Amino acid sequence: MREKIVRLSIAKQIVNELKQQGKKVVFTNGCFDILHIGHLRYLEEARELGDCLIVGLNTDDSIRQLKGSERPFVNEFERAEMLSGFGCVDYVVLFNELTADNIISKIEPDIYTKGGDIAADQIPEAETVKKYGGKIVVLSKTEGKSTTKLVSQVRNIASDINVRSERKDRIAGLIPARLAATRLPNKPLLDIAGKPMIQWVYEHALEADLLDEVLVATPDEEIFQCVESFGGKAIMTSPLHKSGTDRLAEAARKISANIIINIQGDEPLLESSTINMLAEAMLSEPNVPMASLMCKISDPREEEDASVVKVVVDAKQMALYFSRSKIPYQRCETSAVVNKHIGVYAYRLDFLLAYANMEQTPLEIAESLEQLRALENGCKIKMVETSFSPTSVDTHDDLLYVKNILENR
Repeated sequence: MREKIVRLSIAKQIVNELKQQGKKVVFTNGCFDILHIGHLRYLEEARELGDCLIVGLNTDDSIRQLKGSERPFVNEFERAEMLSGFGCVDYVVLFNELTADNIISKIEPDIYTKGGDIAADQIPEAETVKKYGGKIVVLSKTEGKSTTKLVSQVRNIASDINVRSERKDRIAGLIPARLAATRLPNKPLLDIAGKPMIQWVYEHALEADLLDEVLVATPDEEIFQCVESFGGKAIMTSPLHKSGTDRLAEAARKISANIIINIQGDEPLLESSTINMLAEAMLSEPNVPMASLMCKISDPREEEDASVVKVVVDAKQMALYFSRSKIPYQRCETSAVVNKHIGVYAYRLDFLLAYANMEQTPLEIAESLEQLRALENGCKIKMVETSFSPTSVDTHDDLLYVKNILENR
């Protein structure tokens, strides 16, 4: 049940609402990498202790750290879907740490359960639970044989149990981010309403249902550690890249996806629906190598602003040209509109890798717009129209504006 798999911030909201209603929340965690009937019986027992059961599930990376790189296991998304299919499980939260301390400290469940012969005071998370006055319950160990093969059966009846349908394409959202911004140094880590900016972008990207994976691509250890600290995923890239596209291409080589969506790390107000629209365009038009977003300009001042990129399209919504100047030039009264380009891109993997290796082109250099390189090489760019108009955080004033919006949501 896809709707039962939630990120940590959503789980926290759910728990707060349940506690306000006087309901008791139970939490447990584990790898669940070799599922068997004992797990189901344990989870049913845990659920009986309260009104809601949340299961913290180790990601693939944390399992490798805990149990070694050679241990075979079902990937995290399938394990999460399997657990969410159990009637006794209300919500599943993925976490990348070796212990569940971070989740427990955030949601503060009334009861934390573990199974087996371990004593309560020997549980790694025991100290965290004690700090806020929670209760630890150790349930008796229940034996069972592995039923991991059930996952393949779940795939075959996916439509019946409302899990993500199988598709040929795997879509990843990559967020290039670095500290060395000229106008606003360290901006991915700047605090906005209690969270670093990169976390706002990451969490909004996670809400896009068509993304199979979201990662931050960064050359900076500070950003990598920040992303890991809030339970996100990050990839270290070379500090020598001249552009975000080069960084994107390096990261794309390291993951398993054939459609890559480049999400700007300085767009904390980005709406997940726009990411889904871009993904849908790539899925519906398999011959298009690249896609991006646009919206109608509503503020006349933006038409003359060189920092606002404009785009004109043909009858099939393919880009004809991008410019910092106002285009089209209105020599006479027409129905032509001025479209604002939104710098969120989707690429097919093979095209992205080829694109990153293309030489800079004259128009690209003249306008300082990297996407013109694709047009000058005869490549099509599908433009998807949206009503969303982004606010990039490039200056201190931008930061204050975005803070005001997010603090008052």
